[in-house]
Amino acid sequence: MFIALCFTSATLVAEHGRNFAGEFQIRNVVEGSVVVKFELHVKVFNYSGEDVKDATLALANRRPGANPDAIDYQGSFPNVSIGYRKSVELDGSFIVPVREYELWQRGAVPYLVVTYLDESGKELRSPVELMPAIGGGLPKGAAQ
Repeated sequence: MFIALCFTSATLVAEHGRNFAGEFQIRNVVEGSVVVKFELHVKVFNYSGEDVKDATLALANRRPGANPDAIDYQGSFPNVSIGYRKSVELDGSFIVPVREYELWQRGAVPYLVVTYLDESGKELRSPVELMPAIGGGLPKGAAQ
């Protein structure tokens, strides 16, 4: 009985430790003096423990003390459904401040947040643990 309980607990910790994970690629970058425009391709996996329906995935502001409701980046993936332990691939256009894009060039990754209603109707927000896609997440060299 104790062994079965240990295995059950380990599964719950693994599933709820990271609700969403994925990989990203940035393409067709146009750098301006204040903002950077680009196409974002993501593949997102759902480990939340339930199917997610009609979610919004948006780039969010990760600055300490920033209001989590004040997402000052432009672009999102609306109306996204991802079955539990399934994935979805998405493409969209985004605009971020130059300072954020420069952080990505130094090793940071985009901060993508999933907002959805759980089975009880409560709104949840969860970050997507992103990593660069195989071959790299950012284009090499000068802006395209």
